[in-house]
Amino acid sequence: MSTRQYIEGIPRKQMYLFNECIDEIIEDDNIVRFIDAYVETLDMESIGFKMPEGTTGTPPYRPQLKLKIYIYGYFEKIRSSRKLEKECRRNKELIWLTNALIPDFKTIADFRKDNHKAFKNIFKEFLKLCHKLQLLSFKTVAIDGTKMRGQNSLNEVYRKETIEKVEKEIGEQINNYLKELDEADKKDQAGNFSLNSDRIKEITARLSKQMKRKDKVEIIKGIFAQNPELKIYFAADNDCRLQSDKGKIRPGYNPQIAVEGKNKLIVVADVTNEQNDKKQLTPMVNQVKEVKNDLIVEVKTDAIADAGYYSEKEIINNNNQDGITVVISPDSANKKISSSEEKKEDSEKYKQKNFDYDKKSDVYICPTGNILEKTNREVFFDKNGREVNSYQCKAGTCEICSQKGFCTNGEHGRKLLMSANKAIMQSYIESLKSKENKRLISKRKELVEHPFGTIKRNFGYTYFLLKGIDKVRAEFSFICFTYNLKRVLNIFSVKELIALVNV
Repeated sequence: MSTRQYIEGIPRKQMYLFNECIDEIIEDDNIVRFIDAYVETLDMESIGFKMPEGTTGTPPYRPQLKLKIYIYGYFEKIRSSRKLEKECRRNKELIWLTNALIPDFKTIADFRKDNHKAFKNIFKEFLKLCHKLQLLSFKTVAIDGTKMRGQNSLNEVYRKETIEKVEKEIGEQINNYLKELDEADKKDQAGNFSLNSDRIKEITARLSKQMKRKDKVEIIKGIFAQNPELKIYFAADNDCRLQSDKGKIRPGYNPQIAVEGKNKLIVVADVTNEQNDKKQLTPMVNQVKEVKNDLIVEVKTDAIADAGYYSEKEIINNNNQDGITVVISPDSANKKISSSEEKKEDSEKYKQKNFDYDKKSDVYICPTGNILEKTNREVFFDKNGREVNSYQCKAGTCEICSQKGFCTNGEHGRKLLMSANKAIMQSYIESLKSKENKRLISKRKELVEHPFGTIKRNFGYTYFLLKGIDKVRAEFSFICFTYNLKRVLNIFSVKELIALVNV
């Protein structure tokens, strides 16, 4: 027999008296102490939380209590209301934070569902504290987007051109299940038992599922019929759109952030279902302005965006407006300033950039010396919203040109759509070559990748739990608030923050 001795615990059936109060089970520098102190300073009603009305029955839980649960949950990568209820029972930090109260999962879930606008405002409210702590300078903000999945699988995406095929397949499956049940019934009546009870239950469950799906498809067919322009329908979350992310196409959203340069804090959090970022510069810049106005910040701001945000219209509308200067990668600019017809050309010699402009005569001269004159008197807009002038070769010139095959396939000869703001854009592109702007462009990646890396890799938030773009925006704002909280806790200790919020 072994004589080794080991540390022994307290026998489970032995009477044991805890010799510490709830407050003593939590360290002084634990995050829950700051969550508790911060939430208690908030004016919940002014932020937008629905306050419980008087009742003669069981008193409701304080909104502050449920908000504390969610802040702790998102900080600790727990978003499910069922898991949060479970943690309230066993997690000593939540036991301390809730004073040992245990709201059921439905109460927890309904709080987020009913207060999604207030959840969005928590992000803005925390920015006020960050500004008070002098963590924001607004000299530089970096704008970027990413892709996150919505609550909508590919099985719940229906296309107009294939809806008839889907309906037919569902009908065939229903007929097969009914046929199998009929055959089993006939054999049972003849005394030849063919299917066990488990198989019958399985078939019945599948049949019920397909019948419900059939009803759904009939409703969706009606939606397509009532909306001829609608080509695709997202059944689980109709605000989702197909998003391309690293070679995969999934239903989801395109979250956008603006990251302040001083401490990599997110100052703007928004969500769009657009599949690219071309139209997102204006809404993001406008929101940066709103935040600066709310915090009374008057400093000039450089807003850096990546290649996906390049748009002549967006740059002209936003550059040097209300103290914002936009800086976008010159590689993107050189690419986008060319027209789409450049991609169809077979010769480098006849690309648009090789056509010379005669400012005095307001004409373009092609590499072979032919003249392209302006065909319109007034500026008009192309499909990308860019202000353009149209220039075309004189009638008959291209037909007799030996180089036409290399230059254009157009029936009426070569045509150029040239930006009406060409001089402004050329000056802008030249400004991007400055030493300072090159530094800003190189800094952009460093600023925006940290928040997205933390959110998607550290927190694991690669998809949304809520449905509908308004609720998704609220959830993303709360995720970004959680990121900001984590950043601030890397700068100040819990004790320092508690002292600062109580001032």
